[in-house]
Amino acid sequence: MLLRRAAAAAAAAASASALALVAQGTSDCRSQPDGLRSLRSKDFTLTEHYHGKARVRVLRVQHNADRDTVQEFTVQTRVFGGLYDKIFTKEDNTDLVATDTQKNTVYVVAKRSAATTPEGYGVDLATHLLKEYTMVDAVEVEVVEDLWRRRQTETGATHDHGFVREGPEQATAFVRLTREQMDAPEVRSGLQGLTVLKTTQSGFEGYLRDSYTMLPETTERCLATQMTVEWTYAGGTKAPDYAAVRTALRSELLRGFFGPAEGGVYSASLQATIYDAGCLVLKALPSVRSISIYTPNMHMIPFHALKQLGGPAAQPFADDVYIATSDPAGTIHCTVSR
Repeated sequence: MLLRRAAAAAAAAASASALALVAQGTSDCRSQPDGLRSLRSKDFTLTEHYHGKARVRVLRVQHNADRDTVQEFTVQTRVFGGLYDKIFTKEDNTDLVATDTQKNTVYVVAKRSAATTPEGYGVDLATHLLKEYTMVDAVEVEVVEDLWRRRQTETGATHDHGFVREGPEQATAFVRLTREQMDAPEVRSGLQGLTVLKTTQSGFEGYLRDSYTMLPETTERCLATQMTVEWTYAGGTKAPDYAAVRTALRSELLRGFFGPAEGGVYSASLQATIYDAGCLVLKALPSVRSISIYTPNMHMIPFHALKQLGGPAAQPFADDVYIATSDPAGTIHCTVSR
């Protein structure tokens, strides 16, 4: 019993001593795993790496002479550099551009940049990072813009400083800039959350039928999807007008999906519809090199059970009442290029 008490007292004293060292800031808390450092660097090769900051949210308000403008960005940065191999393999953080530093830079460039598009802001941010940190070889920036539209009053006037969010639709941009080509950024633009529905002029028939198939063929259905779209540019010495391209491209996408205002256009499948929309985009916009369109189905399932109800509750289905569901969803994707 005395030995146990002595051991417990010694352990308590050691613990108290350790706590005191921690409180004084003199404790070495680094682990010393036997053989681990040599194992991780001796037999294996570091083939790829980057580090960055994600989900950096910033709102930019520009107070113009006549009225304010706003942009809300969610930003992700990634920096690449061969010098940074040692951070992973040698435990050497020399010249490391910390992710918190990258986060702060997002706000600094938001203050300084005159860009009015997510693409332009992304180019400004990537350029700043490469110029500021010479040890970095390349930078990638992703920007998602939540869209705010100026409030329109009942009389048709637009408000000086009032805005309404357009979600779930968002504008997106991807920028990659390398030190070897500082004046030639790789830029991809996009839209996500563009949600569309047509109540008629859509069908689906003629597909493979076998023992696993239950889906009935139809020439009359609702067609709905939430588009994610990304496009690349043909290149050139002058940067395209990103805002003008986005506006025109969105218009062509919707024209391909809906057709003319009177009568619309028949969709034999979502596949055929998004291919046609992609072709319309490339025909209308020479500056666009390729467009990728991803369209998960938002299924509107006819509620035929109405007619199975008893008595006066029974109603015929007249293409009017549907079960709205997005799970599970068909996924349709295509890329159309020049």
